[in-house]
Amino acid sequence: MLKRFAYHGVTVSDLDRSVAFYRDLLHMKVERTYEAAGVEIEKATGIAGARTKVVMLRYSDDFGDHLLKLIQWLTPEGKKRFEARLCDVGASHTDICLDRVQRVYDELTHRGVRFISPPVRPFPKVTTAGPRGGEPGGNMFTYMLDPDGIVVELHRRMPHHHHVISDLDRAVVFYRDILGMSVDCIVDISGPGIAEGTGLPGAHLRSAHMVLDTVEYVELHHYVRPEGKKRSEMRLCDVGCSHVAFEVDDVQQSYQELKAKGVRFLSAPVKLKAEVRAEMVYMHDQDDYILELRPAGAPL
Repeated sequence: MLKRFAYHGVTVSDLDRSVAFYRDLLHMKVERTYEAAGVEIEKATGIAGARTKVVMLRYSDDFGDHLLKLIQWLTPEGKKRFEARLCDVGASHTDICLDRVQRVYDELTHRGVRFISPPVRPFPKVTTAGPRGGEPGGNMFTYMLDPDGIVVELHRRMPHHHHVISDLDRAVVFYRDILGMSVDCIVDISGPGIAEGTGLPGAHLRSAHMVLDTVEYVELHHYVRPEGKKRSEMRLCDVGCSHVAFEVDDVQQSYQELKAKGVRFLSAPVKLKAEVRAEMVYMHDQDDYILELRPAGAPL
């Protein structure tokens, strides 16, 4: 059903400030800027009076090109981001793959960027291998904070989208059996490296890497210790709310199939006139994390 990843979207409080951060400090390129408003965006998001300004950013690494969508809600004003820990259910972050994590950390620290810790190396043990058979992790990584306190991971692994779930087995069923992704591996991670890297003493987590026939993957984290809080439901307009967009061949058909399987949607598929693209729709996963379906090959 899912063909490939389209982009990672995140809601920010000040679009100009965020663009300056990702463009000037992380060397992303502005792909497109536009505003979206009207009945269609209200229906798609379930938010009355919805009016947004959006910037699409593109960045490249050894694995190809990737897109980050920054969204500022002009109306209504969303809630400010809560101070979530990396272990809290619903926590999510984007990631940037690069060769010289330590050098970039040194440069950005000198320029005033906040980090959770210096770069570290975790050493996870693979407990279940999947179709790729590779062992993830073990490479240097660090977490930094953008101007809104949104977490960005710098690492040397393949690009991935990360979010924290409450029950790993239930999440794997959703992403594998309902969305059609494959389990690449399940890892058990603990020890000083992950504790220091996350800023969580005694951190112990299980992680499933869910893949499509592409390089990128979804990393589902369940923290065994410490137990994270369950976030209150966030609206798309709330600062810090993020979502992952997937491309499908037929949005309407995918909507009907998934709805029949009990998947919850924010609305039926809609066409957004403000954007040059066909139908799209937002849905919830098993922990209320928002996913977007959009047509394969449609202009952004």
